[in-house]
Amino acid sequence: MKNKTFFFTFLFVILSFLGFSQHIHHNLDVKLNIQEQFVSVKDSISFPENFIQNSDTIFFDLNKNLKINSVNHEFRLIKIAEKNTKIRRYAVLPAQASTVLVLKYSGRIADSLQSGAAEYARGFSETDGIISQKGVYLAGSTYWVPTFDSPLVSFTLTTHLPKDWLVVSQGKRTLNTVSDSMRTIQYDCIHPQDQVYLTAARWSEYNTQSGKVSIQAFLRTPDKMLAQRYMNMTSVYMKMYVKLLGDYPYQKFALVENFWETGYGMPSFTLLGPKIIRFPFILYSSYPHELLHNWWGNSVYVAMEKGNWCEGLTAYMADHMLKEQRGQGAEYRRNTLQKFTDFVNTKNDFPVVDFRERHNAAEEAIGYGKSLMFQHMLRQRFGDAVYIKAYRRFYKNFRFKVASFDDIRKTFEQVTGENLKPFFDEWLTRKGAPQLSLSDVKLKKQHKKYTLSFTLSQVQKENLFPLQIPAAVYFEDTVILKKLNMGQRQITTAMTFGHAPLKLEIDPQFDVFRRLDKGEAPPSLTQLFGATGGTMVLPSHSSLLKTYRQLAETWKKMQEAQGKTLKIVSDKDLEQLPAKGAVWIVGFENKFAPQFNVEKDYASFFTAKQLKTMKMLREKGSLVFAVPNPAKTGQTIGFVATTIKEAVPGLARLLPHYGKYSYLGFEGQRPNNVLKGTFPPLHSPLHFKFSVSGNPAVTSAILKPENPLITLR
Repeated sequence: MKNKTFFFTFLFVILSFLGFSQHIHHNLDVKLNIQEQFVSVKDSISFPENFIQNSDTIFFDLNKNLKINSVNHEFRLIKIAEKNTKIRRYAVLPAQASTVLVLKYSGRIADSLQSGAAEYARGFSETDGIISQKGVYLAGSTYWVPTFDSPLVSFTLTTHLPKDWLVVSQGKRTLNTVSDSMRTIQYDCIHPQDQVYLTAARWSEYNTQSGKVSIQAFLRTPDKMLAQRYMNMTSVYMKMYVKLLGDYPYQKFALVENFWETGYGMPSFTLLGPKIIRFPFILYSSYPHELLHNWWGNSVYVAMEKGNWCEGLTAYMADHMLKEQRGQGAEYRRNTLQKFTDFVNTKNDFPVVDFRERHNAAEEAIGYGKSLMFQHMLRQRFGDAVYIKAYRRFYKNFRFKVASFDDIRKTFEQVTGENLKPFFDEWLTRKGAPQLSLSDVKLKKQHKKYTLSFTLSQVQKENLFPLQIPAAVYFEDTVILKKLNMGQRQITTAMTFGHAPLKLEIDPQFDVFRRLDKGEAPPSLTQLFGATGGTMVLPSHSSLLKTYRQLAETWKKMQEAQGKTLKIVSDKDLEQLPAKGAVWIVGFENKFAPQFNVEKDYASFFTAKQLKTMKMLREKGSLVFAVPNPAKTGQTIGFVATTIKEAVPGLARLLPHYGKYSYLGFEGQRPNNVLKGTFPPLHSPLHFKFSVSGNPAVTSAILKPENPLITLR
């Protein structure tokens, strides 16, 4: 038994070494001078033998601000050119037979945090790399490590920095020592990576264990209870995803608090901003998303030139699945379709395979939303068991490799035995979306049988999309769900039943990717922010006019960064509200504000407690509404007003991220959300109620939510 154990252990080591030898390995020794924003690096780069043999010249890119001080004599280095304002390209010529290139280089890394209109629209600031007193962030975008054309690397990272600082990187921490005033921390990452991260700050560290995986939290402000909540939920989510997909690929997972607002997922850790990390809902939304990225994107890597598949898949198996576990999957999909409907138009639409990363709401609606709905339709087509089996195989086959949509397709074809190229091409390589229309609904009774007939049409300008459309037929206390194959622009369907149908709903749970009719979704802020053109009406007589104008200018720049327009006008210059485009009424003092009495118009919708809260916020607080234009133009009117001057900058920042809501209330200067919700949709044109004795039919039947892919526990 012992001999067998030794043999297999020895074989595993050899195979691991052979696998490792196929990738470039960086042995990085790094000294950080925080005060001077300066980094000094010695990088011993080991090449696979075939890498040298197959290349007369090797090229790499390095940050332009980093000066190469020396190179070992076995190689010769030549500056080629500046690829752009931040990167310089080098050629490496082997002078002798050697597979180890040793570079020493140093320089100042201090890229500023960008916070322009585009970043505002995206939701957070960004930097290519920064060393500062607040923290250190070095990533692939920094080009602080020589970046070769080879897609994946492994590394050992040894960092020297002040003793009250800590470092987090990929892989396993193998050294953490303090000598005099300096700390030395080492991370070993034997698994191939697509970039090398170095993050550092004055953190408080917390640790626990979940099986063989170390669970860690690094917080800028000591908070044991917060750390414990995150570490506990990390263990819960990790067990769930291991059961769903396969073993967690790393030895640790760390929650790391950043020094600006981010929501980044890196291999074996996540970097969240100081405000984000303390929102209670993050633990049940964004956080599992970042953890799941360790399967999708951070161990199965994305062949980015062929399209970013991992964001839609991660959103589907994290954000959507957690809503699904609470019976809210249909609502989540409706909101996803609403975002696409509101933000994507003929000018900014593009195929899913052209998505790389999110810069604005339209790109998010395609790269996350349409891609997510593609996953849902793929699952609907084959069922949960086959869907899970295919993705478990995909993960097993491509862990620590680069994969594309084609690899996903081929994996599903292996599992199902079907040719799925037409299906993948339809939803991934085409622009546009179907739009459905229901007409000619009829019910005939003959010989105690009831025949229901109706016509479904695709009314979008784009060509036909082959669809499988759910149709729910309701009876007094039961509901039947049928699926209709739509291979033509228009189909007429007839169904016969032993009892009289009372109601018909087409795609009642939003299982099909499509554009929504205005009547299917509640009025929301996304309809305002998504409009290609709009008008913001400021109050001419208000003590907050100057502050309101700053809000208007901020949103105008945000809209312009996305190719949209927002006209700013005064209420004194208008006799009536514009009939075209989205309209914002700003301020309780606005002369058009009395037309916007939501508490009265929707009195039966609100509870007494909600009406009391709104009354209080009108006197001291902030209110935001989105309602249909009373002129019935199909557009939405928004209302935003406050009595607290200091709350306006916060409203300007927050409201673009509350897009799905119809009404919102905030209190205080921060401001803090105390009221939120959506009005009911007006009336879906894809729903039809029959009459019984001249009155609308009433049914007690309820269409049950779908089962989640997997339960949380």
